[in-house]
Amino acid sequence: MQLGDCLFDRQRGLLTNQVSGEQWHLPRAELQVLTLLLANQDKIVAKQTLGAGDDQYAALSDSSVTRAVFMLRSFLGPMHEQMIETVKGKGYRLHIDKRLSQPLPNQSIRSNPLHANYQTMITWLFGKHHRVLKAWVGVLVLLLCILVGGQWLVAASIKVHHTAPYDSHSITLESGQQVTFISYAKSKTNNTSLVALSQKLGKGFASCESSPWQQIYLSLSHDKQVFNITMRGEKLGQSLVRNLKLTDYRQQKSFISDAWLSEVSLCE
Repeated sequence: MQLGDCLFDRQRGLLTNQVSGEQWHLPRAELQVLTLLLANQDKIVAKQTLGAGDDQYAALSDSSVTRAVFMLRSFLGPMHEQMIETVKGKGYRLHIDKRLSQPLPNQSIRSNPLHANYQTMITWLFGKHHRVLKAWVGVLVLLLCILVGGQWLVAASIKVHHTAPYDSHSITLESGQQVTFISYAKSKTNNTSLVALSQKLGKGFASCESSPWQQIYLSLSHDKQVFNITMRGEKLGQSLVRNLKLTDYRQQKSFISDAWLSEVSLCE
């Protein structure tokens, strides 16, 4: 007897999923319930009738009948579980849709592998076997989704704050090239010294006819002992970056001298 994707062998008490190849030797309760439902297709069968005993077996309890129906639906799969209808307060009724209950020859499965793979996946996900394994897989997938979702929310909530420069000014060299000096300060204690150093460095560049450097970024440490210079520019189509760190531990700090300007060769 064909039941959706499953074939029922009454003599052997065997239910076989023809898509996945999974077989189930029905226990007494499932075999009795399915046999009586098949014998009364499209008719309501009361729980008491489905669980009736005989000379060989004792009667099944209502909960045993309910569990048997649940297990049968699980094996039939989500696409065919509605074949066994619950009629509230009365019992159960078996509907067999002839269009969905045609035998599945091996040739048709081979000719439509995508359908077969889909059916196999559905059967594995919702079948009655390996439930503990599937439960753990579901928990791991849920935790992974929560982790990824949490990281996405954190990333979305982070606002990028760009530090505004304290001062910016430009000079024009003899060639017409502009060099921009951009000063950054984290506190107000060294702003005067930073501006003075920026102007002094600008005078050093002013002596150049041209220079590969276009942007000069300046900062002074809070204790005024370290002067950081980052120069960005371009030469022969290649981007250039040069970092300089000057230290001066004297009380009266200078950092930039004529000898230093000559040594670093700002014009080259």
